[in-house]
Amino acid sequence: MTRKSSYVYNRLAAIAQNAPTIARRTMLDIASATNVDNSTTRKPCICIFSALYEPHVGGVESYTKGIAEALVTAGCRVIVATSNTDNATALEAVNGIDILRLPCNPLLNSRFPIPKNNQESKRLWSWLNEQPIDYIVVNTRFYPHSILGLRFAKRHGIQPVLIEHGSAHLTLGNTLLDLPLHGVEHAMTAIVKRYSPCCYAVSGKASKWLSHFGFSSCGEVPNSIEADAYLGQASNRHFRSEFNIPDSATLIASAGRFVPEKGVLQLAKATQLASENGNSIFIIMAGNGPLLHDVEQLQYQTVITPGMLSKSDLSALLQQADCFCLPSRSEGFSTVLLEAAACSTAVIATDVGGMREIAPTNEYGIILESMEPKDIAAALTRAAANPEQIRRMGTNAAKRVRQLYTWDKSAQLLLHACKEAQLKR
Repeated sequence: MTRKSSYVYNRLAAIAQNAPTIARRTMLDIASATNVDNSTTRKPCICIFSALYEPHVGGVESYTKGIAEALVTAGCRVIVATSNTDNATALEAVNGIDILRLPCNPLLNSRFPIPKNNQESKRLWSWLNEQPIDYIVVNTRFYPHSILGLRFAKRHGIQPVLIEHGSAHLTLGNTLLDLPLHGVEHAMTAIVKRYSPCCYAVSGKASKWLSHFGFSSCGEVPNSIEADAYLGQASNRHFRSEFNIPDSATLIASAGRFVPEKGVLQLAKATQLASENGNSIFIIMAGNGPLLHDVEQLQYQTVITPGMLSKSDLSALLQQADCFCLPSRSEGFSTVLLEAAACSTAVIATDVGGMREIAPTNEYGIILESMEPKDIAAALTRAAANPEQIRRMGTNAAKRVRQLYTWDKSAQLLLHACKEAQLKR
């Protein structure tokens, strides 16, 4: 059994046991439904341009899905226009969301899709042009797909809302490669400026980052979570038993891509350093990426790398862990921070986007001074030495995300942003 507060288990008792069934419609169904003239009673229609979306996995993808589903619940019709990075169905409806996937060349392991201009794309654009769209939202600045969305908005006389998801420059983890990448990012952003979108961001840090490019943020439409639903999807996997971690040891969880900007090597070294200083600390680092081999090569007995975890397994891990640690260089508003907080798991993280929202004071979490192993080790040592304090932090954070960071609240903020934007046309 975990040593954490019973708060998580009290929440779990209130969660419905049956997951919703995914409803899908074919392209023919969508076309027939949208050809009906309901001009006097039709729902407001929001088109969200997001270069990445399911089945591709990532933070922007989960943000788009979460807010789209909440908008549907609020009575809107939602179209997600995205890139077909995974050869998925080109046009379908899932849980009330019309998803249009445009052909693309999926560069950088599908992280940077480049739109194609072929017969398939023309057919899909033709369908989109026929839809009675009222509002247009564009996720992120730096994708060619985003510029297509802004261009579409201009053609249709709609003032677009752009949502920033970053808080630092893109990086490939190599200084020489990063310099031209930053140049591309500035060039793409210069094109975005020509369309004069109303800019918002997912966190205070992301709003501040917009000023680096000469934009003024109108406010935040934060990342969010359905906290109780996230708890309820946990698997029955028991990580302490599986990896022979003593009940008396402090269990740290980590999850994400094994890339330099996530600080994975520093975290592994920090865990070992804290253990060598007499603390019984273990860390389970879930995920995959180019630095996974480097972490495994360290051969630390205190560092466990189970690979990628399913959503249900990650929920189980976070509920069993004492702390979650994210020593990242940059985040817009990390989804896994919200997931950890939802599980009453105290968060230890650098001062990245989303951390101040979840932990405005030291009663909610621990903000790292840097990504350096010594600073991370000091925080892990503090957590191991003060289990009651850490449990209180987790409980406070769990209550906070349920009060402030729900998808229905974010959806209402986005609707208000869209309406306000049209007054500026």
